[in-house]
Amino acid sequence: MSSRSITDREDEESTPLTGVTDIVSSPSANIMSSSTIMPASATLALTELNPPRTFVSALWARLKDRDVNQVLSYKHVRPSAFVYLEKHRYQLGTSVRFTYHEDIETLLIKIPLERHEGAHRCIAEDTATMLSNMGVERNERWPTGAATFKISTTSESAKEGDSSYRNCILRPNEGDWPHWAIECGLSESLPHLHMAVDWWIGNSMGQVNLVLLMNISWARKTLTIEEYVPYARQGPRTRAQAAGAVYVCRCVSNIIINMKANPPSVQGAPLILEFEKIVGRPAVNRERDVVFDSTALLAIARGVFRGMP
Repeated sequence: MSSRSITDREDEESTPLTGVTDIVSSPSANIMSSSTIMPASATLALTELNPPRTFVSALWARLKDRDVNQVLSYKHVRPSAFVYLEKHRYQLGTSVRFTYHEDIETLLIKIPLERHEGAHRCIAEDTATMLSNMGVERNERWPTGAATFKISTTSESAKEGDSSYRNCILRPNEGDWPHWAIECGLSESLPHLHMAVDWWIGNSMGQVNLVLLMNISWARKTLTIEEYVPYARQGPRTRAQAAGAVYVCRCVSNIIINMKANPPSVQGAPLILEFEKIVGRPAVNRERDVVFDSTALLAIARGVFRGMP
């Protein structure tokens, strides 16, 4: 996730955020937007003057039945302010996911919904069940959920995914990169989802072996699943560092589940999660890749769109 990509999204992000501001009655509502300069003092981050809670709650209400950008973006957030927000996140009034870029002092706040949680947890938990049925022990498929992962111990740059798993036998330390992760969101948040994939693969230097992107569109009534793996390419030599491998993401699978079609359809199935990528070692004996066929994918999509016309 690069600073250039975030800058390119500034104008697009202002539209949904302006919409959120319009439905907030507080006099301070017009103070904050996607390009807001937050106070230097961390203690001001959750004061009555500029309360993020108002915006988070307003956006959450709009996300229930509309395709809007579910990511709030704030500039000039100092590391101390981010640490304070992280410790007092409960004051936001709803569940959130943080992504913080210390180098450009930018904080992204993602608002998940029940349907999003259900979508990625179905894939994550079904995968864990299938691995368990193969005899893979729990420590090799340990759920790290939406835990916070940092680029390094000396940096506050951090990200929280939707679901993630790690083989704790191979990576036993707290904070070690997960072997695979899932990012889920609405169609209007797709650019942020792609940047999230870049963040996982690029910052982990390819240690995150696989990232699933799940994209939900209420209007089209579709669930799109994209599968990404790391790809190493030679990077340029700069003043800051010698030339070396740069890890970028490569899409190896694209599946579209269309629940508006009659009958509902699946393009690009099956979804195959390579055993070695999600467990971190070669398969032995009866171990094999995890496969979601069309029937399984349709069942997940039905749950996501349950109760919707």
